[in-house]
Amino acid sequence: MHELIGLAAVVAAVAVAGSAFAAPPTKGGVYEGSLYATSAVALKKKVRLVVNKTGTSARVLWWCGEGRPPSTLIVRIAPDGSFKGNSNGGALTVWTIKGQFLTRTKARASLQLKAICDGKGGTLNLALKQ
Repeated sequence: MHELIGLAAVVAAVAVAGSAFAAPPTKGGVYEGSLYATSAVALKKKVRLVVNKTGTSARVLWWCGEGRPPSTLIVRIAPDGSFKGNSNGGALTVWTIKGQFLTRTKARASLQLKAICDGKGGTLNLALKQ
C-alpha cells in the first residue's frame, strides 16, 4: 500500500514538473527559427510562427530552401502553451508540426516532412522576433 502511495506521489511530481516548462506565448508575437542542412541532400528550412492577438492560435509558415513560396498552416495553441497541426493532401499527411512554448520568448518544435520538400525534418528552437 505504501508503495502505491509513493508511486502516485512520484507520478504527480513528474506531471507538475513537466508542466512547469510550459508558458503561454506572447500575444501577437512572431517567433522564428531554422532547420539547417545536415547533409548534401538536405535543404535549409526557415520556420516562422505568428501568434494571433489573443494568443490562442498561430499561423505556421516554413520555407523549403531558397526561392520557393512558404507552406502554411493555422494551429491552435492550448492553455499549456503546446501546439500541433498537420497539413494533408487528401488522406496523405504531407507535413506536421508539434511544439511547446517554453517561455514567453522561446518555443521548441518538431517539423516532420512526410511528403514534401526533401523529406528531412527535425527539431528546432524558435525565438521571439517582434
